[in-house]
Amino acid sequence: MVCDMTYVFLKVTEMLALRDPNVNARYYPGVTSAEYLKRLIEVNTVTAATPSLHNDAAVIPALVNQGFSLADARDWAATGCVEPTSAGRHFGHTNSMLLNTVAPLEMALYNGVHPLMGEQIGPRTGDPADPESFPTFDDFKAAYKQQLSWLIDQAVEYNNLLGTSHQYLHPTPLLSSFFEGPMERGRDVIAGGARYNTSGAALVSITDVIDSLIAIKQLVYEEKTVAWQTLLQALARDFQGYEILHARILTKVPKFGSEAEEPGKLAQELIDFIYAEYQRHDNYRGGKYTSGFWSMSNHVAFGTLSGAIPSGRKKGQPFTPGITPSPGVGDELLANIHTIAGLNPLKMPNNIAFNVKVTPGPRDTHSEFVERVTAYTKTYFELGGMQIQFNIVTTEMLKDAMAHPENYRWLLVRISGYNAYFVELNEDMQREIIRRTEYNLV
Repeated sequence: MVCDMTYVFLKVTEMLALRDPNVNARYYPGVTSAEYLKRLIEVNTVTAATPSLHNDAAVIPALVNQGFSLADARDWAATGCVEPTSAGRHFGHTNSMLLNTVAPLEMALYNGVHPLMGEQIGPRTGDPADPESFPTFDDFKAAYKQQLSWLIDQAVEYNNLLGTSHQYLHPTPLLSSFFEGPMERGRDVIAGGARYNTSGAALVSITDVIDSLIAIKQLVYEEKTVAWQTLLQALARDFQGYEILHARILTKVPKFGSEAEEPGKLAQELIDFIYAEYQRHDNYRGGKYTSGFWSMSNHVAFGTLSGAIPSGRKKGQPFTPGITPSPGVGDELLANIHTIAGLNPLKMPNNIAFNVKVTPGPRDTHSEFVERVTAYTKTYFELGGMQIQFNIVTTEMLKDAMAHPENYRWLLVRISGYNAYFVELNEDMQREIIRRTEYNLV
């Protein structure tokens, strides 16, 4: 489907570097050309942050797995940030909810009490301070899943109540006229008239959960060097007085996105669980709920509502955007690529946001840098990676833009699925982008 008009759009994107519309590009390994992929990377290099890149070889099967015909799945476009929608026939409600996956972790740590509210919110799943509550790591992991399942149930019920209210208060005949299905079925799209009727959930902060669970497994259960009581005290005090433990967590515990095998396996287990939990629910239009892993800017907002967690992240700090490894997890992008590409796209039908910050080396020419980033991206897609997006800007430039915003009105950055002008972001969001690992590809 790449044609002359594709390159016209890319040239306009390159020249204007507009925040809106949010430009997304589809690429199919072995089908679309290497020259096309190189041009996508070149436009990213010039604009610093657009377009976002999606792998048809992963997205199309994910849609077919949700019951879409192959022809309809091939005719997809990204809604909002990154969410796949079969154009004109799919009422996807792709941002029906953003769910904070750290919240059930904190509730599992405090027997169903969320520490921010100090109230019993979730089910009583056991007190880690009681040695008999969680004799094995699998017992604690089961408690986390129970809290997560409960939270998903609440979110789905709430969303369905909102949807049925929408059906009663605000039918949409004009919108329905643009879809395939409502005329034939005699039903508004709000009532399930479209050919496909999913509701998409975005799961926020899953990386922080993976890293936290791995830390608990290694330190508390495998090495038995940290007691539950000690870990809980360290979290309550935001690691003050527990600096050695904090440093050990950050430097000695394997992280999601490293070459370590175990975090990737745990990630897939949680992704499978989340997918199954959502798929067992019907939405108010008769379709299924789908799961994806992107966060817009809510990884920063949700972070302000959370205390310190076992991954080493401190109280109030941002979570990791999308499904990106945490900052500081190695200095080699290839390990990140292997980890994210190894995840099963069939279990993430609402797509992902994989954020990568790369910069040219001091001796790189423009063409050399573009060739190198193209090679990495091609490898990621050939390994099965679903989506990737870039910030091609140095950390020093971002810091200078914070100090002298009048000089950087043009500076475009990629958040987690969408673009923004850096100087228009709040300070917390700016600092989160600065904290992201900067890869200098060689």
